[in-house]
Amino acid sequence: MKDYLKRQEKLFSKAQRKRIEELNILIAGTGGLGTNQALQLQRIGVNKLYLYDYDRVEISNLNRQLCYGKKDLGRLKVEAAAEFLNDFDLETEIISRNEKITPAAEIPTEIDIIFDGMDNFESRFILDQLALENELPFIHAGIEGFFAQIMLVLPESKIRLKDVFAGSEKEETPAVFSPAVAVTASIQVLEALKYLLGFDNYLKNQLLHLDLLNSQMEKIDLN
Repeated sequence: MKDYLKRQEKLFSKAQRKRIEELNILIAGTGGLGTNQALQLQRIGVNKLYLYDYDRVEISNLNRQLCYGKKDLGRLKVEAAAEFLNDFDLETEIISRNEKITPAAEIPTEIDIIFDGMDNFESRFILDQLALENELPFIHAGIEGFFAQIMLVLPESKIRLKDVFAGSEKEETPAVFSPAVAVTASIQVLEALKYLLGFDNYLKNQLLHLDLLNSQMEKIDLN
């Protein structure tokens, strides 16, 4: 076990701790959700993080995208995020891919799960299809204002992201607030880990809806 993980040791069995340290995770999008996901996953000691993005850092990103500051304006997000994470020296290997998610994107064979850190449903639907083609679990999250949703899609799932969110694309840029993004990304990480580590209370054919303004959560049965 990595020497800095002592405080989480009692939460997991020996096999689960070993599993965490062997996990290789793809994060698609290194914006608000993606940077929060990366920070959480690095802190629990996963083996590798693959970061995919093709954007550059803009001033409007800085209210919620935790790996960047003003000195990073104009830089490629994946390069700036990888540098930020590597400075912690926490033994997780950070692999940056300056690539747009397209139907032709190649997913590394060692990936255990795909995290949705995207900001539009067109890209999310492509990501979900790539997960299906590569027989990988895919965990979606989306957020606007104080409201968010999380959905775990497994290779065997009959209900895919498009079945739930077809027609959801909006023309307006959504309002986003850093604490709400951080909470959503953290729950997304927790739900993925519950599945990967063999807990039986992960989201199964359910959509988790978060109303963070009123401190409410609701599980919606997708069957």
